[in-house]
Amino acid sequence: MSNFNLLPWRERRRERRMRHWRWAGSTALVFTCVATLALERESSDWLEQHQVRLNERRQQLQVLQNELTESGLWQTRLQQAGQVQAEWAAWQAQQSQAWQLVQHLLSVPPRGVQIERMVWRDQQLALNGWTLSEGHLQAWLSRLQAQGLTARDTRQRVEAAQWSKDDGLAAKRHPFSLHIATTVKSPLATP
Repeated sequence: MSNFNLLPWRERRRERRMRHWRWAGSTALVFTCVATLALERESSDWLEQHQVRLNERRQQLQVLQNELTESGLWQTRLQQAGQVQAEWAAWQAQQSQAWQLVQHLLSVPPRGVQIERMVWRDQQLALNGWTLSEGHLQAWLSRLQAQGLTARDTRQRVEAAQWSKDDGLAAKRHPFSLHIATTVKSPLATP
């Protein structure tokens, strides 16, 4: 069977449809171009208006920031914030120093000394506990100083021996209190 269309009325109908399709396609193309140009013009107008409003807002913000920096209240708040930052930095340094001191204390085992309470306040360490003898406490402090503990002031008080009975065992021990004012220079580093 052949693909040729030999009937003239079919050829005319095909020609009409092709013209109609060309006319619809060109009309759609023209309409699309006109709509695109119109939308581009509208969007550029809207964008210009938006830019103008944005610039006005930026200018208002700049004026308000200038007024705020000139305000006495702002200056006061800024100074307060600076003080808080300085105190925070000092507090962090103290906290770091306390951790370093605890690490240093834990690096030397307290033989014959039992620590029951440890308080760090204002760069001073207060220790309470008991020791088998005053010599045990002094030997532990000497080992700490040999390991690098730098104490500005050490005050110790050892009380008279007391008998205690723990777990069915009787022992003689001396309650003590020790106050150390120290500055820890660097984190514990053993060679």
